[in-house]
Amino acid sequence: MNLIKLEHPWLFKFPISQDAKYLIIGTHPPMPYTAKLEFYYGNMNEFWRFLDHIYPGNDLYSNGCTEIRDVLFFLKKIKMSITDIVNVTHVEKFSTDNEMGKIQPEDLNPELFQWLKDSKIETIYFTSFGGANSAKNLFKKWYRNQFGKVCKISSAHVNEVEMFGRLIEVIDLFSPSPTAKRGSNNITEYKDWLLNGNGNNDYDDFRIYWYKKYLPKN
Repeated sequence: MNLIKLEHPWLFKFPISQDAKYLIIGTHPPMPYTAKLEFYYGNMNEFWRFLDHIYPGNDLYSNGCTEIRDVLFFLKKIKMSITDIVNVTHVEKFSTDNEMGKIQPEDLNPELFQWLKDSKIETIYFTSFGGANSAKNLFKKWYRNQFGKVCKISSAHVNEVEMFGRLIEVIDLFSPSPTAKRGSNNITEYKDWLLNGNGNNDYDDFRIYWYKKYLPKN
């Protein structure tokens, strides 16, 4: 029996907006959470640094300090929401998805079904898609539990999934985490990008390129 039960520090404070067209789904913040920015991707602010390159002029990474008011204003402007797939964890301390322990269906975001149903989401982005505890694979588990059928999302980076009588595009975003650099030399898309003469072996430049390619335009 799991004796530890840690709930997401702010999951219910930021529901998916009913006007949102785009949704980013992560897994869960590292725990214990100690960063100043009590919001998604606030631990290292790398995600917001990348977006500051893609959407300049929105104060998403001013002097390395991301402010929640600027983030929320920006997300509302481009009709985007962010949430996590996991609500409850049973490990006292973890930094990566793999360290999070085994996640059961009852540990997943209990509001995601209704939030998605009430929204205008056209595209879902996953910021982790490899491993049992990735946002993408846990979403597939959530989908099967909610809809009673297999979620037919392949390993391709761009897919579609049917929900609530409509097709929603599903796109992988390479993780913004600094630790994701460790395996970058094994990523086919990154190697192809370098072979095409892009950048100077900088994985951050590749991720910015990838995000710019797939995230909504200004």
